[in-house]
Amino acid sequence: MNIADLPLPVSAAKADWIAASTWLGFTPTGGASDARAKCQSTIQRQMAGGYVLEYITETAEKPNPGFERDPRYLDEQAIHLENRGRFLAVHKLRHSSRPLPQIVGEEEFSRLQDMWAQGGKRWRWSVAFPVIESYEIIGKPKASDVLDTASYRRLFAHSSATLRPLTDAERSQISSLELRRVSAPNAWIAIEDEMAAALASEITRRSLALMDHDLGALEGESEEQKAKIKKRAAWLADRFVRHRISAKTLFCDICEFDPSAILNAEILTARTALDVHHKFPLAEGVRYTTLDDFSLLCPTCHRMEHQLLKSGGSFFDRQKAPNLFASAIP
Repeated sequence: MNIADLPLPVSAAKADWIAASTWLGFTPTGGASDARAKCQSTIQRQMAGGYVLEYITETAEKPNPGFERDPRYLDEQAIHLENRGRFLAVHKLRHSSRPLPQIVGEEEFSRLQDMWAQGGKRWRWSVAFPVIESYEIIGKPKASDVLDTASYRRLFAHSSATLRPLTDAERSQISSLELRRVSAPNAWIAIEDEMAAALASEITRRSLALMDHDLGALEGESEEQKAKIKKRAAWLADRFVRHRISAKTLFCDICEFDPSAILNAEILTARTALDVHHKFPLAEGVRYTTLDDFSLLCPTCHRMEHQLLKSGGSFFDRQKAPNLFASAIP
């Protein structure tokens, strides 16, 4: 897939000399709680709900005295030399109320501050946004080879403590970069946050029943965790339905059957003839799933899809088992 295939735009770029792992950090202008809140608000506004492009700066920082030969720093320096000036990845970030020590652990937080904090101001990178979805940019291209000179200078000629919002022209220039999805170990943070929201929400019985059917046994999870995962999926399913109603796209995503063409809207709504289906049920509770992981299906296509899934195929990914499909099916 390419950047253009992502469900949301790449809204901004993050420049740093250290490659991201499971989170991206930003340093507030002071240690007060309102400084942290202001920094969080700025980053959320710049992200605008989209993805963030990761760029590695040409120059690297030097650690505090005494850490010049630290093995972790030497490893990070070697990675920087390999990647400087390049685009590495595209990330989906998630705002979290969790402080950095809770995300990376107290020991790692102390190491970061010992090595990088200046003048006892131990809040370096303390505004942390977990990476909940991540795509490696294949080939790690030089940014100067992808962007025109004016765009490259505008985005990366000067340092910035926050993000660099992209223009439509700059998004067009990166749109053909090829991506490969990679694991995002911190997806659990977003999943747990949304589980809490789901538990506090009203969810339709129909969505709960359908997700119970779609997700099945969820092997390896406790009964309590299974219930939370299914309730979050049903909560997302209800949000998905509201989105489709708002967009006036109540039809089957496989056969395009539109119930409104035959139903009396004063008696039955089109929604009553369509099911919400989880396209990638095995991903639920493992990676961060979104509204894009759901579809609307008529009952016949829904049954067929579950039969295909049992045989290792899917209408939504026919390359997995092309032998299951007749050649006449478009």
